[in-house]
Amino acid sequence: MSGQGSTFQQTIEQQWSSDFAQKCSGAQVTYTGVGSGAGIEQFGLGKADFAGSDVVMLPDEQSAADKACGSTAIHVPVTAGGVAIIYNLQGVDNLQLSAPTLAKIFAGKIKTWDDSAIKQDNPGTSLPSTAIQVYHREDDSGTTAVLTGFLDAVAHSDWPNGAGKESTRITVGQKATGSDGVVAGVKQTTGGITYAEVSYAQQNNLPTAKIKGVGDYTAISGDTVSQALTSGFSVTGKGNDLAGKLDFTKMTNGYPISTVSYAIVCSKYSSADTGKLVKAYFDYALTTGQDSADQLGFAPLPTQLATKAKASIDTVS
Repeated sequence: MSGQGSTFQQTIEQQWSSDFAQKCSGAQVTYTGVGSGAGIEQFGLGKADFAGSDVVMLPDEQSAADKACGSTAIHVPVTAGGVAIIYNLQGVDNLQLSAPTLAKIFAGKIKTWDDSAIKQDNPGTSLPSTAIQVYHREDDSGTTAVLTGFLDAVAHSDWPNGAGKESTRITVGQKATGSDGVVAGVKQTTGGITYAEVSYAQQNNLPTAKIKGVGDYTAISGDTVSQALTSGFSVTGKGNDLAGKLDFTKMTNGYPISTVSYAIVCSKYSSADTGKLVKAYFDYALTTGQDSADQLGFAPLPTQLATKAKASIDTVS
């Protein structure tokens, strides 16, 4: 069984597939992080058994997925996490950024690290005059959609580019493919800044900023992500489709750039064996698999949402 999609999910998917193979002898699950947009496309072409995505499918993507499945394709939340703001600035490891400042950085309006807006966010911190080097996704990315959705909702007057997964939402700086690509760029660039799942910061020994949305400056952690999603995420899908909506203006507590990440699966597979394996794999991911979240830089799904997700996946055949 193969899945493709979100690079945000990649680390935990690889852990799940390894653990699941040990638990269920002979069961082989592969997951390739190609970006949410590409994963949805491959699923819609029938070239993947499931897609990983940090965003809900658009209507034309839903139609293609339904056609490939021969049944309704559904969104099932499987993990949660924050989009970390990762940077490389010598001598600064406790950076704080408010939503308007972050918007101006990614819109190219703030160009150096000693800009007055960054100084105002970081009283008492010595900030160098180093040029800011933005790295952003070249591929259509759910992570881009989450970041731009946050900026559009919370710092709208400072963010001119709207919200979405398209690479054109961020027009300044340098492009790279995947979360691993943008973080690799920041690691080798003094003054670099990007956005990615926090495990990529941990793997590269890079710091992450505390972010201020509608609450206080907050560090990213499993607990702070769960806090934000408890008030800021709601299911909007019908029946077993748990597609949902993020409302960043309601994330008054916790880390304010938080999201759930979905598996997109067929409600009924043309191959009963594939349906059985998809169901067993995500049953594992939504129960025992959630225990891997914290150590890998993810957040366990809020309990009520995890219960709904397991009930949904249990209907897959």
